[in-house]
Amino acid sequence: MSFLTEKGEARRMQISRQALQDLLLTDYMEEMFSRYTTGEKFDWTKYLTIDPDDIRYRREVLKVLAENSDLIRKMTDLTTTLQMITRVKDEQPGEYGAESFREFGILQEAHNRMTVMKQSLEEVKAKRPLPEGLERLLSELNEKLLSNYREDFEQQWNARTTGIERIGSFSVRFRMDDEMHVTEAAIASVNMAKYGKAKLFGGARDNRMADKITDLGPLKEMETPAEELMDAGLKHSQRIFYRLLRRLTLDLDELYQDLVFYLGTLHYCSEMADHKISLTFPEILPQEQKGFRAKEMINPVLIRLNPGQKPVPNDAVFRDGGEIFLLTGINQGGKTTYLRTVGTLQLLFQLGWPVPAADTAISPVDRIVTVFSHEENTELEHGKLGQELETMRGGMEEATQYSLLLCNEPITGTSPMENLYLSRLVLSSCKVRSLRGIWVTHLYDLASRADAMNAEVPGSKITSMTARVLKNGDNVDATYRIEPGAPAFRSYAREVMMKETRRFHEQQNGKKEST
Repeated sequence: MSFLTEKGEARRMQISRQALQDLLLTDYMEEMFSRYTTGEKFDWTKYLTIDPDDIRYRREVLKVLAENSDLIRKMTDLTTTLQMITRVKDEQPGEYGAESFREFGILQEAHNRMTVMKQSLEEVKAKRPLPEGLERLLSELNEKLLSNYREDFEQQWNARTTGIERIGSFSVRFRMDDEMHVTEAAIASVNMAKYGKAKLFGGARDNRMADKITDLGPLKEMETPAEELMDAGLKHSQRIFYRLLRRLTLDLDELYQDLVFYLGTLHYCSEMADHKISLTFPEILPQEQKGFRAKEMINPVLIRLNPGQKPVPNDAVFRDGGEIFLLTGINQGGKTTYLRTVGTLQLLFQLGWPVPAADTAISPVDRIVTVFSHEENTELEHGKLGQELETMRGGMEEATQYSLLLCNEPITGTSPMENLYLSRLVLSSCKVRSLRGIWVTHLYDLASRADAMNAEVPGSKITSMTARVLKNGDNVDATYRIEPGAPAFRSYAREVMMKETRRFHEQQNGKKEST
């Protein structure tokens, strides 16, 4: 049973792969977990929840972990060992050597790390009550230790596996026929000491023959004495080892996945702290309220995309019951970033993570739906407009009254007049269904009719938002601040082009001077 959900089974928030790509979250989130995984992609989306109890449940665990660095170290050690177990299981060798022998030691390491983690939790519990999540983790560790290991495991390990975890070398004795083909082979010594069969999982220990070298036995035709030895003397033991390892891995996999999730969360928190960005746990609003309030919010993805530059913070306050922002303004003024920031905070909140914003209060959504205009797929027969309308239709079918809808210039493949007509139809449908979300557009006539649409069509309120600019003579600079307001009826495309042209020439002149 997962110790990440209060009731044992999370009610999941849905989000598509395309939506994650549209929000630039695919690589970012993968990076948060990559150091604790074994190469395959970690499915963190399964932890997205719409259950307020699960969100609170995870927060309590994170608060205790944040106050106990030693507990985090023990959790990291245990996760690293479980990661190694998964890797060994997935990379079963075809040939066996000294490295293969040492892999047996991972069974002991897992036992030790689980024991140490259990003891650390018990120490914290002695000082303060554990939150339910860590209480369940403690119970799970006890259960795993009992089900996978004997009580006298340490004594049995020392008795049966002498030297395995410290093997540095071993010698082989073999016989050859007249044509110099190996006919028989056996291990003669391990780490310069005589090898007794009981030292390497050789079955029942025979104290009377502890120093007897394993009898030479017949071998199959193989290329080298070492390969022959491994096949003849140890193949059975290795087969048993990997069979048990698979069983152990399956039993520990859910524990491993949950530990990876929490360590990825802590990695995210640490990165935000390194960049001096404050995090808060939002107030959890009822889903029916459809609320979203965040002051001075920052998109954490921008820190990775633009290292050394602190993003410009923005506010977002959606009206209860459903509101759609119609967002217009200067080109490259931060409109799409604003849309992505709202979507990212919603997602982080529903993972149970703190968000980079102040004074936050958010209602859970059942899914995040993105409708972005992408490059035309020339393999499709119906052209860019047909492609966009198909994407819009899919998004509208997917969205429910409790979804977050994020549209980034969703219709561009037709004339402005037809675009305006189609956009008004879709927005009217969104209003009637009481959806909430953001619609980024360059159709200023669409945004200017917000009040009229509110009067004509029931449902969600439509609010005009704009990307503010700073004017200085002929120069116009984006402030990257998004605020409520009437559209300016200009995207300042000419000014942006002139600015980019000047920047290009300055860069070229700089290159010439440096040369």
